[in-house]
Amino acid sequence: MIQTLLIVAGVTAATFAFGIPALLTAPLNPSGRLAHWFAQRWSRALLRLGRIPVTLHGIEHLPPDRLCVLVANHASAADIPVLFGSLPFQFRVIAKESLFRIPILGWVMSLAGYIHIDRSHPRKAVRSLKRAAQKIHSGLPVLVFPEGTRSRTGDLQPFKGGAFLLAIEAGVPVVPVGIRGSFGILVKGSMRVRRGVAVEIHIGPPIDTQTLKSKDRDRLAEIAHTAVAKCLSPPRAPQP
Repeated sequence: MIQTLLIVAGVTAATFAFGIPALLTAPLNPSGRLAHWFAQRWSRALLRLGRIPVTLHGIEHLPPDRLCVLVANHASAADIPVLFGSLPFQFRVIAKESLFRIPILGWVMSLAGYIHIDRSHPRKAVRSLKRAAQKIHSGLPVLVFPEGTRSRTGDLQPFKGGAFLLAIEAGVPVVPVGIRGSFGILVKGSMRVRRGVAVEIHIGPPIDTQTLKSKDRDRLAEIAHTAVAKCLSPPRAPQP
């Protein structure tokens, strides 16, 4: 319990240390790149605080122009700092609207150009997807957690279709991302934080969408679900 309280105190301190400068400098950098840079440094500070080693595999699978929709599993609140602290390029996130109401964190997310989505209002959700498409065409990949919420068991949940409609409409590939190990750091519904848990990020080959129509989004979601599941599966040991 004491360890968890110390980590919470450290997270709070890091949030102020990197969030306040991000808020103050945001007007000087309307593209949001500087705010995202601060978010990366905040994430790396949290990873150091939790003594969480992260290894990144498959970066070569990203399209050369980085124009894509990244779809990742979501097993833990630790997934955010894991991805932000480890992916060595600028990207933008589509996240649920409630995250943007969190003081400092939500404000920085807005200033960085991250996109909030309200799934309870279909028209607002469609407008959010259009803004995400604009981000992609401006040269920034978009990251989505297509399960919609964190897994309570660590198992991969069914994917919702919004991310895949976005990829089809934008005409960019879907890139599967599997995060292994993060579930053990902070389980949904629990306040217990475990330090020293090793995490791996596996990026899979891109899934082409050029020949797909909006009606194909559910089929694309199934293909991407299989691809992310493959990223989560440890490689088989070679047969003797």
